[in-house]
Amino acid sequence: MNHDQVRDIVLAAALPAAFEAACLVRCAVAQGQPASMIEFDREDAAGRLTSLLTRLGCAAEHEVHTGGGRRRYDLQRVLIPESRRRATDRMVAAAWRQGRQALLSTETLGSSSPRHAQRVTLAHAAWRAALLAGGRRRRGELMSVRLGDHEMAAILVRAARLLDVSPEVSRRPGCFMVAIPARGVLSAA
Repeated sequence: MNHDQVRDIVLAAALPAAFEAACLVRCAVAQGQPASMIEFDREDAAGRLTSLLTRLGCAAEHEVHTGGGRRRYDLQRVLIPESRRRATDRMVAAAWRQGRQALLSTETLGSSSPRHAQRVTLAHAAWRAALLAGGRRRRGELMSVRLGDHEMAAILVRAARLLDVSPEVSRRPGCFMVAIPARGVLSAA
């Protein structure tokens, strides 16, 4: 009897959207937490994740919670129903694994190859997610995102290089900062 775990696979047509959703989740929560309730401080990030998950067939709801005393703030939550949590977590994990493997692969591909086109699409998806959820900052000609996950930082560096943009990475207390020229990936993502 084969005791190997069955590995989930996201189909190629759905991979860019699923990978972007996985990147949003990685930017929003600490590594290792389930994707059943994801919190953002930006409405557009929560709206994008809700839209992606719904398009992928995963029921998701966007809720807004207001808190604070004198200084009010809105906490954006994306909730996944209990009945769909396990399937959604598996899909997000599979999309992350496949997208990460495709982007970090050192295999040389021709510029007209469909797999190269998929890499570029995944690179755009990773940066779109990071710019929405990664605490972006603009300083002069540089746009940077703050990330707590070193794997997501590696993905962004590789994605920037695939998009012909020179990234800069610096380590800060509790996070990584990945910076690119503001006009680079922003215009393409």
